[in-house]
Amino acid sequence: MNQNLVSVLRALIASELAEVYTTLPGVVVAYDGEFVTARPALAKRLANGEVLRAPQIVRVPVCWPAGDINGAQALISVPLKKGDPIKLSFSARALENWLAGSDGPPDDPRQFDLSDAFATSVVRPGSVSADTENVCIRYGPGTLKLTPEGNLIMHVNTWTVDMAEGVFNGPLTVNGLLTYTRGLSGSGGDGGAKTSIDGNVNFRNGTLTHNDTDVGAHHKHPYAGGITEEPV
Repeated sequence: MNQNLVSVLRALIASELAEVYTTLPGVVVAYDGEFVTARPALAKRLANGEVLRAPQIVRVPVCWPAGDINGAQALISVPLKKGDPIKLSFSARALENWLAGSDGPPDDPRQFDLSDAFATSVVRPGSVSADTENVCIRYGPGTLKLTPEGNLIMHVNTWTVDMAEGVFNGPLTVNGLLTYTRGLSGSGGDGGAKTSIDGNVNFRNGTLTHNDTDVGAHHKHPYAGGITEEPV
């Protein structure tokens, strides 16, 4: 084949490939909880040596783990802010119709175009190290880890749970102060276990009974010389 023709074909292929986008590192310009406005992080160097900064891409859907089963939607997401690194993946077909809710064929024949991107949150190498042994969720000072043995370890400042009812099927140990605001009730003695309290116990605004007998403020004890005075 003529060498000049080969050079022309290579130049033509390179020119076409220069407009084909597959995956690029990107950066968040803005995020509204549904779409990001993004910019590819890498500029393009033209044949004449000029550096061309990539344009912004608007209405970029974010790829979070999500599902919908019988109307119950599930979503795992992390907050994104301006400047966060992301991965941009470019669609083989134009996305306008799909973004509008249609799965029909695109009206525009473009392929792998810069304007048809999906965004995925990504950690830039060197910015943070992942846990290499456990499944880990980390945000600021808080961590939640699931170990290979099935243990759940949480390190958080506070823990607030809103639920209709909670059930613990195993022993529960509280090493810190236990506070309740809506009363406390229970039963014990199953399997030989006893309900017991060690340490000082203070009761306020209520009556303490033992064997159905008031042992509170008005309880007295008989002794050889009469009846004890009321407790103070």
